[in-house]
Amino acid sequence: MADTWFGYPPQKHHVHLSQAFTLMERTREAYAEQESALALTKAPSVMTRALVAVDGAACVRADGDPATAAGLALDVWRQLPPAYRGGLVRSRVESLCQSLPGRTGNTLREALAGC
Repeated sequence: MADTWFGYPPQKHHVHLSQAFTLMERTREAYAEQESALALTKAPSVMTRALVAVDGAACVRADGDPATAAGLALDVWRQLPPAYRGGLVRSRVESLCQSLPGRTGNTLREALAGC
């Protein structure tokens, strides 16, 4: 039940379900899983909170608001300590960037390029 990435506590289950539903663009279910994951996140888990927030931004894009999605992801990215701007978080932000139409994600793309 510890809030770590070792084992498979319920919190991580909800984080994984959030990502799965986000990828399927089943946003209602994804938002519910995001809330459940955050409710079980007692410690200031930078990684968990960032992943859930990026999933939330991707859901906003899927719901038809790419400009807000880009802004949400940019806020997450700017608040991340540099040590957390790689790996899984970066790949999810990059994936979101690729899904943004036209120039909607330019500021986000610039922020990613700056790291």
